[in-house]
Amino acid sequence: MKINEIINRFWRDWAALVYLWICLCDFFIAPIIWNMKMDDYCTMMVAKGLVCDASRWVPLTLQGGAMFHLSFGAILGATAWKKKDETQDKEIGELHEDLEELKETVKDHILHSRGDSTT
Repeated sequence: MKINEIINRFWRDWAALVYLWICLCDFFIAPIIWNMKMDDYCTMMVAKGLVCDASRWVPLTLQGGAMFHLSFGAILGATAWKKKDETQDKEIGELHEDLEELKETVKDHILHSRGDSTT
């Protein structure tokens, strides 16, 4: 396959994987790393007799009214819906071709059976 065909065929899957990776990083990996680093930082600050001023992790993708998630949801949802319609149209076309073939087979069978019964 040419690279353009590969990209055109699989971009939805790749976009979904990128979105999944971003969500995993923003909601699981980054908070764990942040908390481990802040624990070390707070331990050091308390040992010096100071107050720890560390904050909690705030997911970056939820800032701005979660527009990031709304945008990705719109892109992936609309393209999945379009892909579903294209798949259904293709299946309907194939069923129509099969139906036409079946009609021809039935006609041939009827003509053949009439020809056999008259001889």
